[in-house]
Amino acid sequence: MKIILTHENADFDAVAGLLAAARLHPDYIPVLPQRLNQNVVRFLALYGSAFPFVYQSDLTARAISHVLLVDTQRMASIKHIRKDAHVMIIDHHPASGEAIPHQSFSYEPVGAVTTLMVEQIRQKGIAINSLEATLLMLGIYEDTGTLTYGTTTARDIKAASWLLEHQAVLDTVRRFLSPSLSDEQQNLLELLLSHMETRDIQGYSVSLSAVTVSEYIPEVSSVAHRLRDLLSSAALFVIVDMPSSKLLVARSTVDAIHVGDVARALGGGGHGRAAAATIRDLSLEEIIASVWQELESSVLPMTRVADLMSFGVQTVEVGQPLSAVIRRLRQIGHEGYPVVEAGRVVGLLTRRDLDRADEHQMRDLLVRDVMSAGNVTLMAKESVFELEKVMLETGWGQIPVVDEAGKLIGIVTRTDLLKYWSTLHPTLHYSERSLTSQQFENILGKHAAAFIQIVAEIAQKSAVSVYLVGGVVRDLLLGRANFDIDFVVEGNAIEFAEGIQRQRGGQLTAYKPFGTAKWKPSNESSLDHIDFASARYEFYEHPTALPTVYDSSIKLDLQRRDFTINTLAVRVSPVSMFGRIVDYYGGQRDLEARLVRVLHSLSFIDDPTRILRAFRFERRLGFKIEQHTLELIKTALPMLARITGERLRNELSLLLNENQPEQGLVNLQDEGVLVAIHPAFRINNIARDAFQNVRTIQPSGTALPTPLTDLYWHILFSQLEMTKLQSVCDRLMFGRKMTESLLKASELVHQVGALSQSGIRPSVIVSYLKNVPELALLALWYVSDNLQVRENLTNYWTTWRHKQPIATGETLKQMGLKAGPCYRLILTRVREAWLDGFVQNEMEEKELLNRLIHDERICDDHT
Repeated sequence: MKIILTHENADFDAVAGLLAAARLHPDYIPVLPQRLNQNVVRFLALYGSAFPFVYQSDLTARAISHVLLVDTQRMASIKHIRKDAHVMIIDHHPASGEAIPHQSFSYEPVGAVTTLMVEQIRQKGIAINSLEATLLMLGIYEDTGTLTYGTTTARDIKAASWLLEHQAVLDTVRRFLSPSLSDEQQNLLELLLSHMETRDIQGYSVSLSAVTVSEYIPEVSSVAHRLRDLLSSAALFVIVDMPSSKLLVARSTVDAIHVGDVARALGGGGHGRAAAATIRDLSLEEIIASVWQELESSVLPMTRVADLMSFGVQTVEVGQPLSAVIRRLRQIGHEGYPVVEAGRVVGLLTRRDLDRADEHQMRDLLVRDVMSAGNVTLMAKESVFELEKVMLETGWGQIPVVDEAGKLIGIVTRTDLLKYWSTLHPTLHYSERSLTSQQFENILGKHAAAFIQIVAEIAQKSAVSVYLVGGVVRDLLLGRANFDIDFVVEGNAIEFAEGIQRQRGGQLTAYKPFGTAKWKPSNESSLDHIDFASARYEFYEHPTALPTVYDSSIKLDLQRRDFTINTLAVRVSPVSMFGRIVDYYGGQRDLEARLVRVLHSLSFIDDPTRILRAFRFERRLGFKIEQHTLELIKTALPMLARITGERLRNELSLLLNENQPEQGLVNLQDEGVLVAIHPAFRINNIARDAFQNVRTIQPSGTALPTPLTDLYWHILFSQLEMTKLQSVCDRLMFGRKMTESLLKASELVHQVGALSQSGIRPSVIVSYLKNVPELALLALWYVSDNLQVRENLTNYWTTWRHKQPIATGETLKQMGLKAGPCYRLILTRVREAWLDGFVQNEMEEKELLNRLIHDERICDDHT
């Protein structure tokens, strides 16, 4: 015989699971437990005959070879189950660890076990009637709190929708899930209320009531459900000592308090939001103590205002005229500003109120005339639930945060709250990620990881919040080594860096106007230096201007950066949060999607050099520029004309340092960036192929420069129109020497002349090339497809330019020739003879010297 079982005190999810399992396994018998919840009893009293359920007492005395457990992992005490019976478990709770012999276990994290089997019924095309659909809907609705518990998944909702399509009757569902309390249940409710104890556990309000009654009271879960609705606690525990046993019923409204774990410790079970346990071997006092002890050890810390807020805040004085603050507040760009009087918060000035006053030309009004008045503040230690409450009560979207003494220390906003809730979504797991010390060491090496640890330890002792920021964080998450180590300090970065120098030595350079410091460790190894900066916020007076900077918080400091992938930070203090990744702007999401996404819509307007940076990161990381970011780039292209040539050249040089820079230049050209810099600026196929050859082929007799940047510039510019080249060099503000070299490269390429001819005397080629910069020669070699040009250049590098006569000026002097300009001419003629093969040994050189010395015309022509 094969049977289906579920747990005692069966709710609708358990009984609906029996029905669904029976439809999926028609050769199994669904057996009801001895105890059912009262609402289930009432439902079965009306409709039970329509279902294939069997009571335990009605089972025939046959050996049971197969058992299917639904919504439980405990075997019921039923006779005739063979010791070797195969047990299959289907549950939406994780394995409890109490393995049953010969079992198979199927678990998926959904809100109701019924959902799992409704999915299978739907997949197999099994027909169900309206009453069956209604019972299955009862199972899903009861265990998911009518689809409102945090454990509810999209799969539960889809399953419920499918049942509704198959005529599940919601009126019936509502009637049996919301029954009225009996007189004895109402009396129990009042007794429990009178014995209620509430404690703060990790910031959460947890209520517990334990009472003794003289007779058995059915459906305590309904009373607990009603109590939960009456109280504002995050979790509720009800313990009722009845004559036969003690019953624990627990409910939770937050994921941080998993009541199923608490019930499981007492021999019961359930899930995160609802659980129960029947207890016989503990006293009421022992159960109470056990519940509180389990909660103290298992409840996760609540998110507090301190976890969301920004430290440091821009304020306005209550008596200031609007005309004095409008420009500054608009530049900063926040939605609201605390209004203070003698250091005390007296109101909030919102951008909306500010703009409306300005639209009505009421700039002469004082801040007090338009602000939202009130001393509304929170402390950093208060919970996120208190934050929600204050925002709802006041309507304020920005709440000032004060310390114990009432001093303003920061602000928390509606945006912070929204981002907090978005991180609770199961798919947005990034906020919980951390980097370990071992990961730092594996990627950056022991020395760099040790210095990060040093900074963390000193920050901990100094009680300063310090963050690792920038490209190093991005690259750590990509598994790439980056030794450009930057820290942001929420406080005075220079003072913090000075403290590091006092303890660890090394050289420190401070830049007080910018609040930054550069520390060079005394034993730096792979690190040249470490940068420290105070957290700051910036705005631009006008497009392309350098930014004006304010002191700020880490969140606003990260907000001023260019792309989301560069907004990531890692906390290094306090020690309890070491390695925690800070991601306010979706940087990890874009790293995973391999996208370069601009942080703000006006970012390229504020600083158009970010356009070039976007393509550089695309090239370096092998990412793609996000589509909307590309559209913003096209809009901002005219702004490049307002950027100095030096800044453009520096950004382009950084791109030329990347792997396969020609592809980055091609992308810039395709998007119209190069022509926006200068109409004659372009990269053609010859230059692109030459870039590739630089990395794979090296000519004999000469060395390539390191880095290759200047060679790339020469190759690139050798392909530009000669008549426009000077103008392009001027636009990018190349220095005189570099410009001359670039012009020479272009001249060589466009007027290759004798170099392309065979049979030309080597002395002619040497004379032609002797003053040509080496980079110009290399550029010609790489862009030319003329084998004769390459052969002549190779001979020049390997042999010709090294060929010198044996004779020197001293030789000529010893031969009686008076010193003068003819020395150079004679030695040049001798060298040319060697190059062209007219002189092949020392004797032939001496004969040539004698003829030249006695040829008076040589010296006569140069006296």
